[in-house]
Amino acid sequence: MSTDLITIGITCFDAEDSVEKAVRSAQEQTWPSLEIVAVDDCSSDGSWSILERLASADGRMRIIRHSVNCGVGAARNTVLQHASGAFVAFFDDDDVSRPQRLAVQHRRIVDYERATGAKSVLGYTATAQLYPNGAGVYSPCLGADATPAPSGQDVARLILLGKPAGGGRGVCPTSSLMARREVLGSVGGFDEDLRRHEDTDLNLRLALQGAHFAGLSDPLVKQTMTFTRDKTVLAERQSAFHLLEKHEEVLRRWQWYEFSYLWCEMKFAWLEGGLKTALPIAARMFLASPGKMARKALWALPNRKHYRRHKYSSDERA
Repeated sequence: MSTDLITIGITCFDAEDSVEKAVRSAQEQTWPSLEIVAVDDCSSDGSWSILERLASADGRMRIIRHSVNCGVGAARNTVLQHASGAFVAFFDDDDVSRPQRLAVQHRRIVDYERATGAKSVLGYTATAQLYPNGAGVYSPCLGADATPAPSGQDVARLILLGKPAGGGRGVCPTSSLMARREVLGSVGGFDEDLRRHEDTDLNLRLALQGAHFAGLSDPLVKQTMTFTRDKTVLAERQSAFHLLEKHEEVLRRWQWYEFSYLWCEMKFAWLEGGLKTALPIAARMFLASPGKMARKALWALPNRKHYRRHKYSSDERA
């Protein structure tokens, strides 16, 4: 059996009620060769003390503390800077991974590389999402159990336009990601200017370089859907438009930039003011580009439940 060293990266911010469970799930992985790099993003609660206690009892664990809060993208980049493993797997501070997660994901990536010759492979798992009201939701990931899996321009169009890619629909949460460290480093890691959608941006940049998204249908991560100060309508808006503007060149090449910008405006008009506010923008879009409007609406239908499930704060000061 391969003995590749795998780095488990745990990013933490104000998670004193959950971070110990997350670390324990990392420590209990069945993979024989692992290290744990935990980064506290300047927590204001007791998270750092918990990490210190856990690290003092486990020689495989190193902890780093940011002096200012930089956001999850920056915290994940700190993990990458301190990682020694050939592979990196990210664990969130409020999630729990099943003990076999590393072993199963490693096998999936290595088998996929051998079968396809792909040099850039991102491995995700489905997740079991738990909401504050007690509801449990199975969330599939892209490319689940598919060989070949969705890759390259098809995934880029899925991310930016919502156009379905072969291999089915699904999400790619960093909390279930494993990849070779050199693959993540090939695009410079995460965009630290993004407080939201930093994972979407990473996936997009890798897709544009031809990466394959080889997922697993088994929900190896129990994902707690919690509210944080970054989950506001304002933060969502800022990050969504930043993402569009950052990738303007690609969207213009596809002749979708102006339409995508208006679609984003319509979505946030709906989130902030409801249907009455969004309808004038939708009407303008339909009159200008009826074909694109019809395609985009059709592509977006499977995502309609996302905004029902996720609660975003309207407090722009958060």
